[in-house]
Amino acid sequence: MTSKPEANPNSVNGGLADYLCTQKEAILTEWRERVRSDTSITVTRSLNTTALKNHLPEIFDDLTATLRSYGSETVADQTAKDAEEHGATRQQQGYELTEVLRELMHLRAILIYHLRQFEDLHPDFGMAAWLFVSTTLHRFLDEMAIDATEEYLWSQLSLQDQIHQGRIKW
Repeated sequence: MTSKPEANPNSVNGGLADYLCTQKEAILTEWRERVRSDTSITVTRSLNTTALKNHLPEIFDDLTATLRSYGSETVADQTAKDAEEHGATRQQQGYELTEVLRELMHLRAILIYHLRQFEDLHPDFGMAAWLFVSTTLHRFLDEMAIDATEEYLWSQLSLQDQIHQGRIKW
């Protein structure tokens, strides 16, 4: 397996990764506030901040690593692992699948806003560069949603199987 080189910091994807890193705490805070205030995600009221945050910091780091090393199998594998853990944990915390997907919807909206902010700061990048970085961002989020959903559903099936076999009393 050959490793992919890191993006040039002067490239749009390397620059966006750097920008997002400077905004990480603000993005995570805004995400927590949006998720907590979303009345369709009822389970968040019973979670402390650490439990709510779950794997989001790691997923955020996976996104910036993806932007810096697009096409890296190592980064893709880590991203899938973190998304799967997030989905399984949310299932164990009592989330409905729609609530997990709503969390991801809020994350996407925040990241799109920050992509637009970054565009305003860097008008010198061409349309092809913006299309590439936007596609990379959306593909990352789509893959993450797929991985988290699959693991959520597998965890749910496993729990149902354990209940059916009498290993867990419902």
